[in-house]
Amino acid sequence: MVILPPMARALLPLLIRNLAILADLIVPLSCAGCGGRGAAVCPACAAELRGPAFLAAAGPMATPRRRGLPPCLAAARYGGRVRSLLLAYKERGRVDAARPLGAALAGAIARALPAALGAPTGTSRTSAPAPACVLVPVPSTAAARRRRGFDHLALLCSAAATVLRRHGHRVRIAPVLRPMRRLADQAGLGAAARAANLAGAFELANPARAARRAALPAGARVIVVDDVLTTGATVGEAVRALRAASVRTTAVAVVAVTDPTRGRAALPAIHGPPG
Repeated sequence: MVILPPMARALLPLLIRNLAILADLIVPLSCAGCGGRGAAVCPACAAELRGPAFLAAAGPMATPRRRGLPPCLAAARYGGRVRSLLLAYKERGRVDAARPLGAALAGAIARALPAALGAPTGTSRTSAPAPACVLVPVPSTAAARRRRGFDHLALLCSAAATVLRRHGHRVRIAPVLRPMRRLADQAGLGAAARAANLAGAFELANPARAARRAALPAGARVIVVDDVLTTGATVGEAVRALRAASVRTTAVAVVAVTDPTRGRAALPAIHGPPG
């Protein structure tokens, strides 16, 4: 019997998980959304992400907390295949779903921009270059990154930025926020409890003015990014932390939004702190 040293035993689960992820990238065994054979994300599941982006704080989506946010754009509603895709990606290591999820996120981000190709409203493509679009991901906790083995929002932002740049947008990613403290498990919490859990939870990772200006240049369109919008508490806290540093958030963009009219069953079954 081989006896491994304590450090090796501690790292073995992460190694096995990463090897499984690598194997699934090379030869995907099943669709991350429905489990069908033959593709990492099958055409039917991918189609659920291809609809036009929509305002996630209008009509039945307009809970009081969401109404207090900047414009929130979503690519899809959270449920069915979309829910399965996000859970598989975020909690089961299906990083091969990052590309279609990132493409969906890019669609929501593009809707948050005033005009195609980043041109400000009322100007032509031949006028002065448009302000950069800066994506600010909601910060993940260190514990969440260790548990997953990767930063799920960093990967989604990278995939979305690739699509946006291909279509002429000037995009940068600025992970400028960090959690200030431990956060309670959000699963099962209502809107008020989520807001209390997240109140004052985020801050700028580097509050120095020079660092802030370098990451978030004047005139840039700052878009806060998350995977799922539930009550709006998480993105609302990110917007607050940026505002406290004199940074205005142009919009919020997410892959999917829960439908508050469907009650608690619509809440995402993702356990652990935000991120």
